[in-house]
Amino acid sequence: MRRLSYIIATLVVLLVAVDASAQQVVKKRIGVYKEGGNVVVAEAATTLVVDLEVETETFIAGPYARYAQKLLGKRASFVNRVEHSIVAADVALLEGDAFYASDLADRGDVATCELPLQVDRLSSVEYPLEDAARDAAEQIFALRRARLDLVTGELGEGVFGGGLGSALEEIERLERQYLELFYGKSEVVRKNHRLLLPIDAATTSYVIARFSSERGLVEKGDLDGEIVMVAITPTACDYPASDLKGTVAYRYANNADVAVMLGQEVLLRRILPIYEYGTTVMYANPR
Repeated sequence: MRRLSYIIATLVVLLVAVDASAQQVVKKRIGVYKEGGNVVVAEAATTLVVDLEVETETFIAGPYARYAQKLLGKRASFVNRVEHSIVAADVALLEGDAFYASDLADRGDVATCELPLQVDRLSSVEYPLEDAARDAAEQIFALRRARLDLVTGELGEGVFGGGLGSALEEIERLERQYLELFYGKSEVVRKNHRLLLPIDAATTSYVIARFSSERGLVEKGDLDGEIVMVAITPTACDYPASDLKGTVAYRYANNADVAVMLGQEVLLRRILPIYEYGTTVMYANPR
């Protein structure tokens, strides 16, 4: 029985400790005062740093796409496309004097994807595209036969060890290049966009940008994009009693639930202390 009571008491202590950690008091002295012989003018303001990681996938259709079904047995896309998606988000407090520049307006490094010179092009003589596609398909089948012969030992007697591995890698590289002529080529690039959000005590929701799957992250005034917003819900919190006759002012931050959202989808949720939703407490000046 005593052992059970000890276990229960231990759990209570741990739960209290966890709750105290979650409600950690964050405060800052404000106003004009002297510190270390210097005059300090201090304000308590919160700025959030919002990071959005955007993935851009660029697809370039192959020049032989229309013949993929006929010659290789599988359909290929004929349409070039660029698709954007937000794959990660983060939010934190701007600390001290550190400055984080937003690159929202800099969208110059969108993924580029170009097919190389056709690997089956051996001369400048023009001939029908379907004939070129058929030749490329035959090259693919020839490479596959060569790979099978190498693996089974039918081709290249004495090719083994590192030499065999290099030969197989080269065959795979050439086959991939020929397949790209039919099925196109994709490239994926990820870029981080960092936005600064100063908090206003009278506001709990902020539209920080808009997002388009065709154009990526765009300015918040662009009505064609879906809203990217920060929604803040301050939590209830008990503050110390205020000495109204005091002369020393401290601003206590209030914990708030901060959610980064794309439309109705929550990308990230985090608890952060925010001064604007807190209160100012006055203390008597110590003698």
